[in-house]
Amino acid sequence: MSRELRVTASVFGRTLWVVAAAIPFFYLAAATENEWMESLSADGVGSLYATAGTWAFFLLAFLPVMLWRFPRARLAATAGWALSLLPAAGLYAWGHSLLYCQACSVAG
Repeated sequence: MSRELRVTASVFGRTLWVVAAAIPFFYLAAATENEWMESLSADGVGSLYATAGTWAFFLLAFLPVMLWRFPRARLAATAGWALSLLPAAGLYAWGHSLLYCQACSVAG
């Protein structure tokens, strides 16, 4: 039982590094939103959608690496990976509130 808990905590922590690495990309994308990002959304949150796409790609690429790294504790590795989606969802909601409220104040 303790091995599975350690694997879950390890994968959770490593996956949070992947989530945290996307935060600077979000700020860079929000500062220099270009045409392809603007085309993702009409309400000013295109850079957030681009960041979410980057997160999705790297998180989905990271899961098989962790499953390969911990072959005897795959369920624990998947649980740690899935738990990291909660802070990612919170950061996504926070970014949406930052950009959407800023777009509303500029438009209004």
